[in-house]
Amino acid sequence: MAHPVHWPKKFFFYPIGNTSPVCLTQELSPEQDANILLVGCGDCRSILYTVHHDLAPRYRNLDITCCDWEPAVLARNILLLTMSADGIAPATAWAIFYHFFLDQSAYNILLAQCRTLVQVSIDMKSWKISKYGHYLRFCTDQSLAEVRRNWILYLETENLTETGRKSMQNSVMASILSVRNKKVRGVMKSPRAAGPLFLSLLDECGKLYETYWSTGVVDPDGSQVLPYANPTFIYSLSGSQFNVHGGTHPLMSFHLAPALASAKHSKTSSISTIKRLVFCAKDQFDSWYMSFRTRVAVGSSANLVIRFFVGESLAFCRALQRCKEMKSMETGIYAYPWGGTQIHFDAEDYTHSASRSAPLSFNVIDTSNLTDHIGLINILLVTVPLLQRKPWTVLLTNTLVQPVYGEASALTDLTCGDVPTIALLLGIAPSAYLSHFTTHSNKHEVLMSMLAQGPNFEQLISWKFPHFVFANPNTAVPQLDQQPVTLVCDAKKLAQFLISIYLKMFEDENFLLLLNDHSLESVNKRINVHYLRESLAALFEFVRKRAAVDWAQLRSIFLNSLIGDRVLLMGSNNYQDLLCQLSLRNVLGEAHDCPLTRLATLHKPHGCFKGWATVPPVVCVVLKVPRLRLKVLEDMQADEIGVPILQCESQGVNFHNIHPSIRPIFGDITVSRANSEPQVVINEDLRGWKGDSPLIVTFYISSWTLVLDPPESLRIGFHIRSTPSTVHKIMPKLGSTFTIYSTNLTDTEHIQIVRHRPDNPEEYPSLRTSSGQATLLDVNPGQNVVAHFDGSGCKVGMLTIRDNVTDTEAAKSLAKGANVSVVPVADSTVLVSFKEYRKHFVFPFPIFIRQIKTKIARKSSYIEIDAYVRPNYNDFLDPSLNSFSIARHDSQINLINMHYLDLGNIPSLDLLSNQQKFQWLYTHLATSLSNPENQTRTKSTQGSHGALREVQSTITSIFEHFASNKSKERNPYCLFNPNDEVGMYAFIYVNDMKLDLSSQTIVLDACLIPLYSGMPDRGHILEWIADCNPNRIITCNDETRAWMLLLPALAERCRTWKHFESCDYLITAIPASLGKQECSPLCSCGKGHNLGLFATLSKWKVLHKEATRVAISPLFAFSFMEKTNAWPMNRNTSMSSKIQDNISLSSSGCTNCDGPGKPKILLCGRCKRVKYCSSECQKKHWKEHKGHCAIR
Repeated sequence: MAHPVHWPKKFFFYPIGNTSPVCLTQELSPEQDANILLVGCGDCRSILYTVHHDLAPRYRNLDITCCDWEPAVLARNILLLTMSADGIAPATAWAIFYHFFLDQSAYNILLAQCRTLVQVSIDMKSWKISKYGHYLRFCTDQSLAEVRRNWILYLETENLTETGRKSMQNSVMASILSVRNKKVRGVMKSPRAAGPLFLSLLDECGKLYETYWSTGVVDPDGSQVLPYANPTFIYSLSGSQFNVHGGTHPLMSFHLAPALASAKHSKTSSISTIKRLVFCAKDQFDSWYMSFRTRVAVGSSANLVIRFFVGESLAFCRALQRCKEMKSMETGIYAYPWGGTQIHFDAEDYTHSASRSAPLSFNVIDTSNLTDHIGLINILLVTVPLLQRKPWTVLLTNTLVQPVYGEASALTDLTCGDVPTIALLLGIAPSAYLSHFTTHSNKHEVLMSMLAQGPNFEQLISWKFPHFVFANPNTAVPQLDQQPVTLVCDAKKLAQFLISIYLKMFEDENFLLLLNDHSLESVNKRINVHYLRESLAALFEFVRKRAAVDWAQLRSIFLNSLIGDRVLLMGSNNYQDLLCQLSLRNVLGEAHDCPLTRLATLHKPHGCFKGWATVPPVVCVVLKVPRLRLKVLEDMQADEIGVPILQCESQGVNFHNIHPSIRPIFGDITVSRANSEPQVVINEDLRGWKGDSPLIVTFYISSWTLVLDPPESLRIGFHIRSTPSTVHKIMPKLGSTFTIYSTNLTDTEHIQIVRHRPDNPEEYPSLRTSSGQATLLDVNPGQNVVAHFDGSGCKVGMLTIRDNVTDTEAAKSLAKGANVSVVPVADSTVLVSFKEYRKHFVFPFPIFIRQIKTKIARKSSYIEIDAYVRPNYNDFLDPSLNSFSIARHDSQINLINMHYLDLGNIPSLDLLSNQQKFQWLYTHLATSLSNPENQTRTKSTQGSHGALREVQSTITSIFEHFASNKSKERNPYCLFNPNDEVGMYAFIYVNDMKLDLSSQTIVLDACLIPLYSGMPDRGHILEWIADCNPNRIITCNDETRAWMLLLPALAERCRTWKHFESCDYLITAIPASLGKQECSPLCSCGKGHNLGLFATLSKWKVLHKEATRVAISPLFAFSFMEKTNAWPMNRNTSMSSKIQDNISLSSSGCTNCDGPGKPKILLCGRCKRVKYCSSECQKKHWKEHKGHCAIR
């Protein structure tokens, strides 16, 4: 495990999520089966929400694998899911899942459900044949046993005496009141559940929190404590005590915006705000709960499987990868940092030939907030190998981000280096580095942070494969090679970059930096350590598989730099551990095992290797720590000792090495000898901390370090790491060396040196084998891409692809001076062609397509392209070739940078109720702009704002105009280009404005009709539309082109229909008609399908068969890519104050001639405020208007 091992006495129990759920399939088109991995899954709110909001519940297969450290969390989840399937009322299930106390009826139902679950979970076989076994599965026998143990504990509360029951009730009440009195920071987290309406929830947060943590129930009228303590909140890894985290509140795991906005068909408008919030949450719970029941009610044919694993997240991901690579169920990987339980997958589900084979690769991986707990690099290294290499595959990470004072510095800090360079080495990149915008919003998080003057806001970061994201959908480009490229690097430069990563990963050891920075953040970095040298070795292993480099030279430069390093105070103490970890992964190479030659030249066998036939580069130390030596720490209260980091140390006459990658197991050892070598068996004491057995600590060490000194001079010890926290709390008890126990190599009662870790003989060989596994890069390396680092070696600035022209005829044509065409066809792809030659140069990261350099070697027969890496998309004036990418892959179509949503399953806003209630909407729309975009609003020259900014402005204008329309009569909107060849090109009828809850934003449910020149009966339709007095919006040529790219994405993201085999997108391109006004940009597959309100309006019947439903959302800048502290707090006023004039056509006259429209009044395409009768008048008036035209 590449993460520090902590003293595990202080746990918090997180039985309920503290963020609103997301739809886990929102990145997948309806046809895509979803293989989802939830790492650190927590409660099942997102699973239920996904089942309810899935766009294609009838034909999408959902296979969800859930991993959580806490078995009680999974026990509670399965309780809830089985109660749903068994028909238990939602109100009862709500109480059992969310209330600290239960009435007699709910308590009896809980016991009955537990009794049923215990009966069918005796072993894996009995579970599989039960009524739950076809849709709820366990990955390992151990997971089933751990979860079942919790159900048994819940049942045992039935045997308590009345005195015992009251004692438990009183204990829980005392605990919750203690938490309430502390007023933990969870109170301020609650508003985020309201999304863009968070300000409306601020006043209620304290009341909600006070009620729940006073009575233990979610009932604003509840005052009487119910008679039974809910056992599902009592038993957890922390023992049989109430240890629920103080920031917990059930309503935080729901979407509360519908209770605060004026939603249509609301039944709660006349009750208090708190009651509305509770009703809203319960109503959502009921809907999700019943949707799950419906989905699994069909029995074994249900297209839903949920799998459960109990254990540590990094270990589980490594085990899945090991199973995938080695095709073995016995992975040799430990399930927890403590103990000897290894991950042995269920053979029936994880055998590759199994009929119900569990997925070993995934198109959605959600890592929750683990980035803040185990480190982003650790997460990326274990999850990226598990991702399906498809355009729509997504990895989700959630983290707390500080308001940044430089571009994307927060993410740079998390990745420990330049993000594009890390992306090139790992083959995956944050979406913020691949797109101008997102359709998800966390702007309320940023505003909350600013208003509360808090340091952090939550940021969901999605990661995707860069060269897939920008496969060109604009033209009929052949399917590109989907194998990863080979990244060719200079050894010296890559070594320099890895050194910079090393220094950042272990910044907590840079004491000079810490001495100059006494901030709380700096202190926390030394306490909350995420990385070990094992993490760095894992990174080396990953990079070695992806990059082509002189590895011997790189190792030499890197290791020599570390020997001379004086930046990290403890760098030299950890150097040998790094060598050990590199050797374990077969990354070090024989050249650097050279110290082992000392073993061969010894005239006398060294004591610890006496009788060994051969000595491997790495051996395992087994240290037996007497239990009495732990007592001084065991006697400390959990709050006092906290969670200090544990490590082993080896110390000789002239060296002191640290070994933090340890395996602690309670038990005893049995020592024997075979072939003159010691053999150790660990007899684990499963009582763990509750027993009295010694602690057996094992770790790997470089063999040669054990022969530097005589055995009696070399000591092995078990220690606590020195941090600011341990210095104050633990040093007075253990002394300045923080030694728990130490002895020398001659003490064979407490120390043994063995060839491999006891009871896990395949661990060492499998590590070296998996390091050498053939990858896609080895099998089909594809194009070589040379990465050029800058002078400092801190980032890649340029990429080069050279293609040798091997075809004889093509080489002759090139030599004779054939004209070579070099055309960028995507943000990472350049098409080079001449006569017999046609080649796509696919770069593994976006490039500056307008700055490429081409070298044509006619005599040597090669073509070479140099391209500068595009580090981000902050410059919206330098647009992507297609800002609204849609992937086409094996006849499948999927959005890339916009999410899918079910328009028929989200709440509508009642905009006619009270306009004052919708001031939040204008603030929300205003925050869609980035700071640079906001600053350009005063520019007036044509083209100064960029096409994407123009589209954003038009979308915002439609939202504002629709929101401010007080009439029930809704006029449609028409996009209009004054160019005679284009004219009116899109008709949009807005059905409703809705809350897109999962993405914390709003969306227009609309119907779209492209008005292309080849449209049947187009003249009659245009006349008919004109007579309906539409709101016309003028767009210039660049914006028109952008809309033509956007329209297919708007239709794609909400479709509930399937594309035909004859779909225009599959036959030609996406969009179907870019640059061809005679054709529709949309395919015809969705015409007339599921049009919502529009389909019921007889007035528009003539257009129904031509209409396609679309979902129009604001386009948001990525929050962590800009200086959020510079956000103007009054941004909303700049828009909302102008809303009445924005698209209003009620006033008469053209601004230039004061005449009527010809035939209708048009609007300036930039400011959307000034009116013209025709394009001619607009041109005549431009000189006067130019100085006042400010884009909105």
